[in-house]
Amino acid sequence: MTTQDDNSNQPGDESNSPNSSAGPTLEEVTADRDRWKTLSRQNETNYNSTRTELHQLQESQQAALETAKSEGRASALEEISTDLVTAELRLQAAGAGAELPNLSFLDLSRFTGDDKRPNPDAVKSFIESLPKQVSSGSAFPQIAGASHNKGANSEFSSINPDDLADYIAGGVFL
Repeated sequence: MTTQDDNSNQPGDESNSPNSSAGPTLEEVTADRDRWKTLSRQNETNYNSTRTELHQLQESQQAALETAKSEGRASALEEISTDLVTAELRLQAAGAGAELPNLSFLDLSRFTGDDKRPNPDAVKSFIESLPKQVSSGSAFPQIAGASHNKGANSEFSSINPDDLADYIAGGVFL
């Protein structure tokens, strides 16, 4: 008489054998692990090379941006350098009391520095070489009727209030 346990372990029955229900073999698992390790290393290598390439592109882009900025500044300064030099010349000439010649006859580029900005030392030396304006007397204009006016009518030269009142009453003074 056989029991169920005896029937389950009979040698001809492969459906209940331990090998068929255990899954993949050690060699298969090892091969699968090695395949995933290889793929992981390839992905890591690809990531590192892509990251390095990205950093290089960012650095070259930053360098190109800085170059473009400096070229733009230089171009803008080159365009307005004559205006800046003209303004500097007029400012220093007014401060020194010198009279500027016609600026169209001057080489304004000799008043700029290497950075295309006005060179204050060159402008100052030029302004100092110019003749000073001739003053026409005092700094303030003479106002008729204020104090003693030498250029007015010679009939009245006194600042005495009584004389002034008599002069005004006579109708000669407005």
